[in-house]
Amino acid sequence: MTNRTDFCCLPCFVAYLAVFLFSFTVSVSAEKLPPLPDGAFTYAVIPDTQGYDGEGRHTKRGRAPGVGPTSNEKFTAIVEWIAANVTNENIRFVTHTGDITDMNNDFQWTFASNLMSRLDGVVPYAIVPGNHDMKSSGDTAFFRRYFPASRFSKNAWYAGTFAGFQSPEGFFSSGDNANSCCLFENGGEKFVVLHLECNAPDPVLEWGNQMLSKYADRHAIIATHQDLGAMEAKDGRKFYNESNALKEAGKDPWSYEPDLSILGRIKWMKCHGKNQGNSGKSIWNKLSSRHANVFLVVSGDQGMISVTRVDEQGVNGNMVYSLMYDCGSPHLRLFRFIPAERAVRCYTIDCQRGGELVHSLRYWKDDKWFNFTLPYPDVPNANLEKGSNVKKGVAEDPQIAARVVTWEGVPNARDLGGLPGLGGKVVRRGLVFRSSGLNHNAHYRDKGTKTTLPREQWVGPGITRLTEKGKSHLLNDLGIKTDLDLRSDPEVFGMTGSPLGDKVRWVRISSSNYGSMDTSSGREAFAKGFRVFLDKANYPIVFHCIAGADRTGSLATILNGLLGVDEDLLYRDWVYTWTATGSSPSDKHWPALMKVFAKYKGATLNERIEAYVLSCGFSKDDIETFRAIMLER
Repeated sequence: MTNRTDFCCLPCFVAYLAVFLFSFTVSVSAEKLPPLPDGAFTYAVIPDTQGYDGEGRHTKRGRAPGVGPTSNEKFTAIVEWIAANVTNENIRFVTHTGDITDMNNDFQWTFASNLMSRLDGVVPYAIVPGNHDMKSSGDTAFFRRYFPASRFSKNAWYAGTFAGFQSPEGFFSSGDNANSCCLFENGGEKFVVLHLECNAPDPVLEWGNQMLSKYADRHAIIATHQDLGAMEAKDGRKFYNESNALKEAGKDPWSYEPDLSILGRIKWMKCHGKNQGNSGKSIWNKLSSRHANVFLVVSGDQGMISVTRVDEQGVNGNMVYSLMYDCGSPHLRLFRFIPAERAVRCYTIDCQRGGELVHSLRYWKDDKWFNFTLPYPDVPNANLEKGSNVKKGVAEDPQIAARVVTWEGVPNARDLGGLPGLGGKVVRRGLVFRSSGLNHNAHYRDKGTKTTLPREQWVGPGITRLTEKGKSHLLNDLGIKTDLDLRSDPEVFGMTGSPLGDKVRWVRISSSNYGSMDTSSGREAFAKGFRVFLDKANYPIVFHCIAGADRTGSLATILNGLLGVDEDLLYRDWVYTWTATGSSPSDKHWPALMKVFAKYKGATLNERIEAYVLSCGFSKDDIETFRAIMLER
């Protein structure tokens, strides 16, 4: 009789061997972290490290007590990797986003304290107390016993801690390093990192506002435990339950398709009581969105969801990238700041596998969630107009100004290309141009006013703006084949062709802009216009409205958004549109356009724009056709 521990049949052995060989192949071919570029430096983020064995292990939900010394292999692998790579990765600071323990007991805190001491004097670090590191009331007594302010205060990079206050329940709350402010720098690049406990109360946020104002000349990072995840508490177990339902039905639970519509800034809390603490959404409204120097928010907490991201504009016009990661694995996030490329490259690595890159996790199979590039943060406050969200000096931004073209007689003209797009590619130059109208608009207003004349007094169409030299440049040097005119019937006043002549195809659509892009007429007009860009025979193309600002700007945002240009550059490009016309953009216009895309699923603006385009009757293949034409290495 065959022993049950032996292979009972040849097929079983073959299957086992296949799995073994597959595992071996994956290990051999796994992708390593690329070398650090010259002049680059790294900010490292440790996600939740709960998951202990031994006498300190988690015994809730029926788990048997552990035996022997307390251990945590995943946490150990992360700290050892950091300690071994501080120099070659030029790691300037390390943040732990909380849930350093899962039972908040002396066994686990002793282990965590001893393990993190390996970084003392090696690299600056700070820890955010998570909900497992405190009582639901907000009491952080254990955390403060093992990681008090006195452990860090002698270091020049430690800029202070919130003083604390007496809670309504009678315990000392939120002080003694439960909330801390830290500094790091590399060369002339200076940073402030604000570490906030889970669901930090209002007094903490008031202190946080003071710290961010005090260090307004530094790039700011906010680290907190609970920021992103399931927006409503009732959806907190949705992923877990639905993936389990697949398993119970005999299907692969990792085939579950995440419902992105429930993800965003959390509106509920775990700590500090319902009336005293602040949710992720409240922290955004009261703190994170209010400072022009904030560009990054990191968090953990949402283990069942694992990973998500929100890119959102602060009240000062600055883009803030919020990133959540909680994987239950020995993973570490590295943010490489590369001044020479004006880019921040984020990598997710597995520290138990020698720092191999992580490309997928559970039902998150797309590498974009784990390894991606963010734009380099602007110099804090250097180009913000007092009392306004309009950035000064946008025209001098090399990424924007380098795309400006000069056409004699036609203002506000520039190449759509030249910006970084998907997968490290760049939007091609010389294929699509945007401008103000190629001819003067039909005269339908009193001269020098904005008063519209009665229709019978309208005169047009206006004469061409192009000089003969300008026209020759567009036709002979640029080879323009299509003039996409976004003006309405009354605005073109009976025009039948392009001011560039009969050899140029003239396509006129009565385009919408901003919030009107999602009306039936707006979607229909967009669809008609976008079809022009799907035919390679139409290129090179110039598109325009009257001033090249509203309708032209809305279409340009969608086109470059589809090509992967990040939200910050899309916004800066839109602002330049207005500065080029000598005007200031309305505070309402950009939010109105963003509100259109907010209706669609996607973790980033690029994904939401793609969803909008798909909803207008196009396919994934149509979008890939456009990208194949417009993107180059």
